[in-house]
Amino acid sequence: MVLERLVSVKEAVKKPWSVFIVGAVVAVTSLMVSYVLFPQSIGIFTTFVITICITPFIYNLIKYSEARAEELIKSGKELNLLARHRDAVIVFASFFAGVVVAFTLLFLFLPEEFSAKLFQDQVTTITLIRGSATFASTFEKIVGNNIGVLTLTFILSFLYGSGAVFILAWNASILGTVLGMTAKSIGGLSGLPMAVLVFFPHGSLEMLAYFIGGIGGGIASAAITRRKTELMPQMLKDSFKLFFIAVILLLLAGIIETTSIVTG
Repeated sequence: MVLERLVSVKEAVKKPWSVFIVGAVVAVTSLMVSYVLFPQSIGIFTTFVITICITPFIYNLIKYSEARAEELIKSGKELNLLARHRDAVIVFASFFAGVVVAFTLLFLFLPEEFSAKLFQDQVTTITLIRGSATFASTFEKIVGNNIGVLTLTFILSFLYGSGAVFILAWNASILGTVLGMTAKSIGGLSGLPMAVLVFFPHGSLEMLAYFIGGIGGGIASAAITRRKTELMPQMLKDSFKLFFIAVILLLLAGIIETTSIVTG
């Protein structure tokens, strides 16, 4: 794959900023391809193209993370759960941060009629979410929905290593679009800090939770596939502990989001 030629997993671990740039480039390129080839549903197909581009890389990243964790356990150098898998979390976050920033800036700077067409699928989803917020966005509903997404992310990653990439890419596109929409509605570029202040606290926690859940499912998948019986129980424990940490992050995100809805 071209992406793997540009940035290897080992290089990505050493230079996460390079993955951020790749994420932004992939997002813009995918949007252009979808605009030309799939004009009837640009947002959804953009997410598909991003998924196709990044899946082999994410699969190798998860395998690397699982193998690296096994090495650290054997050596006894690093027994902290998050420390064992921090490289994968940082690389995940760097790539999808690039996607978020790219979508935000594109929505912000493109002409209104053009951005409305490019991001129609995302805007429709955001409108539905905001519409339901007036009567149904209780803490239980917000957290219940997010944990459902997390569970699906975990299961897809377990069944197919990097199977949750589509969900992560779609959520990144939603976050980028809502940041761009909000900033544009309150003054353009000067409104971006306020948009970030409103949406980024809970949005970033949700994305981080999905990253960790996806990595957890992928690690379990890699451990079972490799059939290293000696360390498989530990890797499976890591997997479910990561899922539990992701749930805690979603609870925190739910508190922040509910508070912003009630006070807003």
